[in-house]
Amino acid sequence: MELKYIHILLNVEDNFLPKAKYVLNTFCRILGLKPKFFTGMTPETIHIYYGTRVEEKYPIHIYYNEDATEFFSKKKLYPHEDVNLVKYRDEYIPFLFSKKGEIFNITSHSVKIRKDIVSSAFYFLSCWQEYAADKEISPSSPYNYHSSLQHHFGFVHFPPVDRYCEMLEDVIKNAFPEYMRSNIWPQGKKFAVSISHNIEYWNFWTDEHIRAMIKRKIRLFRKKTIKALYKVIAHKINQKIYHDPSLLIKKIIKKERSFKTASSIFLLAKTDFPDNRRNYFDKYQDQIIKLFKDSSVNLQGSKEAGYQYKFFPPEWDKLKGFSANGFRIRYLNFNYQNLFKVLEKGEVKFDSSMGYDEHIGYRAGISFPFFPFNIEENRPFNVLEIPVIIMDRSLLNQYGGNIRKAKKHVEMIFKKSRKHKSHISISWHTHIFDKVDFPGWGTLYWMVIKYTKYYGGWLCSLDKMYNYWKGK
Repeated sequence: MELKYIHILLNVEDNFLPKAKYVLNTFCRILGLKPKFFTGMTPETIHIYYGTRVEEKYPIHIYYNEDATEFFSKKKLYPHEDVNLVKYRDEYIPFLFSKKGEIFNITSHSVKIRKDIVSSAFYFLSCWQEYAADKEISPSSPYNYHSSLQHHFGFVHFPPVDRYCEMLEDVIKNAFPEYMRSNIWPQGKKFAVSISHNIEYWNFWTDEHIRAMIKRKIRLFRKKTIKALYKVIAHKINQKIYHDPSLLIKKIIKKERSFKTASSIFLLAKTDFPDNRRNYFDKYQDQIIKLFKDSSVNLQGSKEAGYQYKFFPPEWDKLKGFSANGFRIRYLNFNYQNLFKVLEKGEVKFDSSMGYDEHIGYRAGISFPFFPFNIEENRPFNVLEIPVIIMDRSLLNQYGGNIRKAKKHVEMIFKKSRKHKSHISISWHTHIFDKVDFPGWGTLYWMVIKYTKYYGGWLCSLDKMYNYWKGK
């Protein structure tokens, strides 16, 4: 008989109980299981036990470190020296709140996970290291990727929470042969890629910008004469070709449709940016509505809108005609707790801001959509996070103009995603498709699309991903 419903006995302190349920619910959603939690004696058969050591044997016992409850009652960082790295398959996985030694202890009667994967996962899913950082994250002071455990121990290229979930899946298969993991993605697809575009400028090629750009290129003539001359001429040609500011966007939409997919669009609605090219919404509103009437349109909010609620409605309300569901903050610069309080109050359905501006990878240690956690109220937020794993701006910050290194890194991320049947969210700014200033970067995006289709991945907009994940 197929195992679909799983009984979990929790023997942890009351304050930690919501956190344990939150993490195990996250695991079960990924694994296609329906959990039922117990906190005391019950006649029901228990499949998983998570709690303090007991004499009674359960099929699966996950180690629980009682110190974790006290740790999460205070605002402090986890010490680097206490991070326990253990090889699992072909990667060294970081464990927190865990004893040293092997990951599993398997006997004829039970399987024990000797690492506290629940507390470890909570640390990453809640972005606790950002919450407890010495310097508060504000609109003018973003979180520094280089201060993260991901950077310090070099595991930003894989999601540890995904791996904890795989460990749980391994022991469930061992203890219950009747467990059959259902296809995590629709139509039997092997992995998933959600795609989106940030529209930073509606008309990138303004006369003012062209004049300023040509002056910069002329100054380069002495050192790089041919290259500078090429760019001056190419920009002038581009300006003529792209006299319709929406032409490039139309081409992107048309080409995506040829792959039988569509992307989500994130628009700027604020109208007082210092760079006037970003203040496009009111000026081009009719064009925008006509172009995106059948598209998934969402808000690329200002840093202020994601920090204090009073700045949020003036931007969000402008997109009501599109039935906007999602939010992404500019430069991925946000205070986790502030952002999701604002979005929850604004009744936003999903967010896609969880990524690093300096580096591609897994800011919350997970590839799959998940619900962030409200630390103050000790409960999940009612906003689904679809973490952004690969953004063009992050790649540019990481590799500069080295498209070869960027491509190699993207290929590595995709190979891992295929292997682990996970999810990647891709964000590409529309102006990065410009072949003059960003040669090869548009091609890299289309390489991703072709790769996904060729290897049997599910390619979808963020809205489709939201609807699917909420229904799991």
